[in-house]
Amino acid sequence: MREIGIYWGCFIPTKQYASELSTRKVLEVLGYNIVELKEFTCCGHPFRGAFTNVWLYLAFRNIAIADEYGIDLMIMCNGCYLSFREALYLLRERPRDIKGITKYLETEGLRLRGKIRILHPIEFFHDVVTIDKLKEYALSDSTVRVAAHYGCHAIRPGKIGGFDNPRDPTKFENIIKALGLTALRDYPGRLICCGATLMAIDPELGLKLAARKISKTAEYGANLLVTTCPYCMEMLDSRQQSAVKYMNEPRYIPTMYYQQLLGLVMGLEPKEIGLNLNQSPIDDVLNILQRR
Repeated sequence: MREIGIYWGCFIPTKQYASELSTRKVLEVLGYNIVELKEFTCCGHPFRGAFTNVWLYLAFRNIAIADEYGIDLMIMCNGCYLSFREALYLLRERPRDIKGITKYLETEGLRLRGKIRILHPIEFFHDVVTIDKLKEYALSDSTVRVAAHYGCHAIRPGKIGGFDNPRDPTKFENIIKALGLTALRDYPGRLICCGATLMAIDPELGLKLAARKISKTAEYGANLLVTTCPYCMEMLDSRQQSAVKYMNEPRYIPTMYYQQLLGLVMGLEPKEIGLNLNQSPIDDVLNILQRR
């Protein structure tokens, strides 16, 4: 079996369990063994604005641990992914600024070797699993129209590098289309924020942004909204009932993780991939997607 390391972050093990359930099941079907790196800590992102050195130390520490194992690392949370990307950008562009951080790592016997890839889930399924492999599970007659939600931290800011074009990404739509589904590439609000980062300081505004995203997606005729980010899922699925209160005309849309969608197309049972934990109205689209 092929191996992949996974960084779950903080939010998935404590709240968004369906991300882990569905990821583990589809990787098992695809022939991947997950290597558990138990020494991981927080990605550092919550400290970024107040304690820069703490953020960088935590980010680099996790990367260095994966380097020790010599295994590529898939980062399941957009915020964690951005934290690691920004840290690596500083390592490339401003190495003098982080010399003190690397000395702290050395006290633990850790160092940055640069042997591994830091992968986003969309990147992993598109570039590592590959489109051709995903097509092996494709439905032949589906009419489901799927809207992809990348999330802000997956693709922006573009200057630090990433897996896709920050202004006009295509890889998420490609891995949806590979499953035999219709991927909506130009729906209004395709790249707008889900509102998650505002919940700590202005929850009403955060929910209004989520409402805008849900409303525009539903208005455009999507049957399903998919994401890979646990924070985006929290806003668009778990908080959908709260968000619709900020719409002039309440609209709902089924929302899933991409891994859940892939699991359904593979023929896995809904409970195996955590669909019993989803809170948006998924029953109708489940009936269409489930193999009988």
